[in-house]
Amino acid sequence: MLRAAILPAGVAGAVCAVVATVTGGTAGLLAALVGVLLVVLFFGSSLLVLERTARVSPPIVMLVALGTYTLKVLLLALAFLVLSRTTDLPGPALGLTTIVVTTVWLAAELRAFVRTRQPLYAAPAADEGDEPVDDGSASDDRPGGDR
Repeated sequence: MLRAAILPAGVAGAVCAVVATVTGGTAGLLAALVGVLLVVLFFGSSLLVLERTARVSPPIVMLVALGTYTLKVLLLALAFLVLSRTTDLPGPALGLTTIVVTTVWLAAELRAFVRTRQPLYAAPAADEGDEPVDDGSASDDRPGGDR
């Protein structure tokens, strides 16, 4: 998933960097690069951590995913707090780059996930000797069943 998302996000980041450079000069370029870096670190770290823990039990994976997400949100808030006190970076270039690259990253990751066709739930296989039991719940003998 990481490879599928990083290439489109990199292209979107490059386009944003060019636009930010044309409109805001070197400061715009720096702001766009910081935005791309924040997005790649935010989303890429999740994929890397979950890739390492994918073969352990599902409760551990969920715990790691939630812990990683919480840590990332706190670090992202800290990063934006530090960046908001800096007057050297134009806010619109940083914000728009972050939004565009995030949207492209998520779309590419979603596309990659859909193409892998990984089942989200595998129903347990029925034994061959078992016959389906008719408990009558599917019949239309109840009131209003002939709708």
